[in-house]
Amino acid sequence: MRRLVVISISVIIALIAASCGDKQFDSLYDGQEKTIETLVNNLTKGKDDATVESINGSVRVTVVHGEGTPLSENGAVAFYYAGYYITSGSLDKSTMFATNNESFASSQRWSVTDTTAFAITTIKLGEDEIVEGLKNGLVGVKGGDECYVLFSGKRGFGKKKIANIPAHAALAYRLWIKSVSND
Repeated sequence: MRRLVVISISVIIALIAASCGDKQFDSLYDGQEKTIETLVNNLTKGKDDATVESINGSVRVTVVHGEGTPLSENGAVAFYYAGYYITSGSLDKSTMFATNNESFASSQRWSVTDTTAFAITTIKLGEDEIVEGLKNGLVGVKGGDECYVLFSGKRGFGKKKIANIPAHAALAYRLWIKSVSND
């Protein structure tokens, strides 16, 4: 009987601790959503033709509109990108963690020694593994779009710290969509 009580108390303590941890991250992610909202306002300021869409926890801000068929959930997309972790209401080279766009990297005076990184990325949404937030934000893009996809750490790398990206970081991707195929 005493052992059952000790086990029950241990389980209750573990559940309370897990609940507190979840609440801590919920608060963090709520704060990130507010920062993303500020960033969206800054990205659209003065751009009358910019559009903002919320897609399953991601926000896509399209600043240049392409043409053609929108990307489906199982389609393929070819694009250049610059990835950032979000710390404020703006994006700058200090928080850029990756890019495959050589001219953009050069314009940002971003030092890259591995020039093989400058190749267009092609992914098939239904097959290739990418972070949930980016996948959600890509659905619906068109060839020729230039857009930003932003999302909280909840839909990013979560508790994993990857290279210089902090754990639980909100992320933003600037995307230059080259082509879309839904075959």
